[in-house]
Amino acid sequence: MHRGGHIGFNALLYAPFVPLVSRYWSVEVALLGAALALGVANLPDIDEFLPRLPHRGPTHTVWFAVFIGVVTGGATALVAPSTPRTFQFGFVVGACSVLAHLAGDVVTPMGISPFAPLSRYHVTLNWFKSRDDRINRVFLLVGLSALAASLVLTNGLPTLFG
Repeated sequence: MHRGGHIGFNALLYAPFVPLVSRYWSVEVALLGAALALGVANLPDIDEFLPRLPHRGPTHTVWFAVFIGVVTGGATALVAPSTPRTFQFGFVVGACSVLAHLAGDVVTPMGISPFAPLSRYHVTLNWFKSRDDRINRVFLLVGLSALAASLVLTNGLPTLFG
């Protein structure tokens, strides 16, 4: 999957959680979670810009997901009202956002080795090529639409005229 596809996939997966987060914490924390999910969506592909790392190598593992979870948990605790659950929320959104990226790459022929270097187990479903523009656009459109609908249905339409 490419950038837009990953963003859309993460948006689609986060959308059902907007009502729960809005009710349990606040609309602001739900929006923070959405920004975090979308912002982390393409983070594993940072390996494309780092010459010493192979693409779909260490940044495409469950270990990287845990690392990013810890980082986003700490960042969320700094930005949002800090409670132990705030860290947990940031951890879950960050780690799951990386895991969603990995799931998006599993459906391509190249696949991933999610437990490297401890295991050479390689996963690919080979459903479509990562560069399939149509699939990437569909995921982006559907995911962002689902997230927008979830935000509007949870929090109501903002009034345009005061």
